[in-house]
Amino acid sequence: MAATMAAIEWLNGGVDAAFALARQQQRPLFLYWGAVWCPPCNRVKSEIFGRAEFAQRAASVLCLHLDGDSAGAQALAARLQLRSYPTLVLYAPDGGEITRLPCELDGELFVAAFDAALAVHAAGSSASAALDAALSGARPLSADEWSLLSNYSWDTDEAKLLNGRALAPALAALAAASTNPDAAVRLGLHAQLAGGAADAALLLPVLADARLARSNMDIFNNSGVNLIKLASRREELAAAMGSVAAQWADDLWLGAPDRLMAVRLQMRLARLLAPAHGLQELVHEKVTQALAESTDPYERHTLVNTAVSALNDAGLAAQAEQVLLAELPRSHSPYYFMLSLAAAAKRRSDSAGVLSWYGKAWDAAIGPATRLQWGVTYLSSLIDLAPQDSVRIELAAQGLLADIQAAGADAHQQRNLSQLQKLSAKLAAIPPGPHTATLAAAI
Repeated sequence: MAATMAAIEWLNGGVDAAFALARQQQRPLFLYWGAVWCPPCNRVKSEIFGRAEFAQRAASVLCLHLDGDSAGAQALAARLQLRSYPTLVLYAPDGGEITRLPCELDGELFVAAFDAALAVHAAGSSASAALDAALSGARPLSADEWSLLSNYSWDTDEAKLLNGRALAPALAALAAASTNPDAAVRLGLHAQLAGGAADAALLLPVLADARLARSNMDIFNNSGVNLIKLASRREELAAAMGSVAAQWADDLWLGAPDRLMAVRLQMRLARLLAPAHGLQELVHEKVTQALAESTDPYERHTLVNTAVSALNDAGLAAQAEQVLLAELPRSHSPYYFMLSLAAAAKRRSDSAGVLSWYGKAWDAAIGPATRLQWGVTYLSSLIDLAPQDSVRIELAAQGLLADIQAAGADAHQQRNLSQLQKLSAKLAAIPPGPHTATLAAAI
């Protein structure tokens, strides 16, 4: 992992120029859509882009970084159907999508998924073509095509690949049809989550197989508790999942954020069925150790986010706030952690603290899209928590109008638009003032 994000040659000149160059050179184009403050984006930068093996693969394709705060980025995202940060898309030279890759995979598994995607493209196929063939039975799929579908990022593609199909039945059909056993397992896990029903008889053999469990660590770390809640034999499942989580928590081949995710999973499993004897101390110890050892700013950003989540899950809310406060002076995007401090104040029913931290976060935020979205959060909270404070509401509306103007046409695109639409209903519920009325009309 002796590389940095800088080891990848990122294109300059915009999206259209990148697609034109890909067409001219007949090379695939890898697009990363993200934001500076986004914890999963920072994990991708440290765990995937910072991996020497990925930098080597990246040299064989063209790479483009589209920052959500860059000029015109939200409009481009609407055109390309990008919304969630991060979204990772591999395009063919003609501009068609080969696949969308999941950001949750660890670096080693991501490189393998990337290799499979390139192999599928070289064979003249894509995720869309593989999906159609698999569901229609028109032809058998290669092992790489099954791998491609099992590692498809279903939650960041705006339902583009499904083309009107329902997700859960499609995933179940793919799992049943797969001739690649590993892909069948992963597709089956996704199908169970999407369908809202899990089968212990299918889950337990996966958890008993160290290799299979490890290759689906991202699903278990993020959604393992949900799978158990959807299944019978909960105690047996929780014990099996807790055992593998304990192994991951101590696996030094994994990145620090992933190890801490496994600690958090242990905590959540314990809370699901029984009191968490001794696990508070374990969580606190692991968080303290991980933060003391972390120096890479990308890794640290996502690590702090996971640490705060783990501490809160362990009932250590005060310690979680201490971590956040200590991180503000050294963070490259402290305004993100201020949102977490606002959430902590909300849990304490401290309305003044909520508004104070949301206000500070907005003041500190950098980038037109981020400022607009943070401003909406602050104003929405003002309306919810202090609807009688017309002076502060009017001042916030005035400031948000300035951010909308600064964002230009992007103010009414993608993430910005969805945030403004949520605010619209709240503005309609309060008496209009000069600035709130102008803001409502602008939305």
